[in-house]
Amino acid sequence: MAESVGAEKAAPAGKATPEEMLKQAVGAASAKLAEAGAAIAAPTRRPFRLKANGRLAVASGAALLGGICIGLGLADPPRERSGEALVQLRAGIEAGRAETLRLSQEVERLARTASGLREGNEALRTETKALGGSLGERIGRLEQGMDKRLAALSDTFAQSEREQGGRLAGLSLLIDKKLQATATALPKPEARIEAKPETRSEPRAEAKPDPVQTGSLPDRTKPETVEGWAVRDVYDGVAILEDRRRRLVEVGAGDAVPGVGRVEAIERRGRNWVVVTRQGLITPQAW
Repeated sequence: MAESVGAEKAAPAGKATPEEMLKQAVGAASAKLAEAGAAIAAPTRRPFRLKANGRLAVASGAALLGGICIGLGLADPPRERSGEALVQLRAGIEAGRAETLRLSQEVERLARTASGLREGNEALRTETKALGGSLGERIGRLEQGMDKRLAALSDTFAQSEREQGGRLAGLSLLIDKKLQATATALPKPEARIEAKPETRSEPRAEAKPDPVQTGSLPDRTKPETVEGWAVRDVYDGVAILEDRRRRLVEVGAGDAVPGVGRVEAIERRGRNWVVVTRQGLITPQAW
């Protein structure tokens, strides 16, 4: 005991060894136990006896002291190793802090990106709704306009059909009139009566020939050609005439040609058709 005390005095106060720290802890625990026993034994003056709780406390203290000894024995590496471990620990802590900072920045960036995407999605939804409404209105207006146009076209088509039907009816009446006029203008064949020769028993006296006058007969005058009109076509007794101003006129027998006069007849002379008027013949021309 004296040697341990001398060793404790010889050791500097600032550099305590693990054995000294263990001894100090054991001494402090023993002193506390002694004080507790004295305090309990003083009033009753009975001999000190440890009960179950006391024994448990002593066993716990012994286990604690053993753990401290083991820990001090294990925690007695050289200072150089402990310094390196501290440096590595600090480096690991700094790296962990840097990684944590980087992860927090990455999380913030992802949060900002997600927020931007959410805002963009909301804006896109709003724009889509507005665009859908405007498209629906435009489609409705287009359908109404198309319905109105179709109705107007149907009315116009019906009106044109009525007008065309009226024109065709008038043209058919005109053709019928032309045909009737042509039929009435055509000369009817006269019935010829053949005279039977009379039979006479008396001898016939020879008839003297009539005196014949000799001389030249006047030449038959050739009808003039009307230069202002030309025949373009003939059908069913109706002739289509064209003047030099490219105006077309349909005429039949008995009709009047502007600037020429009444049509006497429509005849076929050779391969061509001609219209006979009082002023001359209207023939096909190449102008």
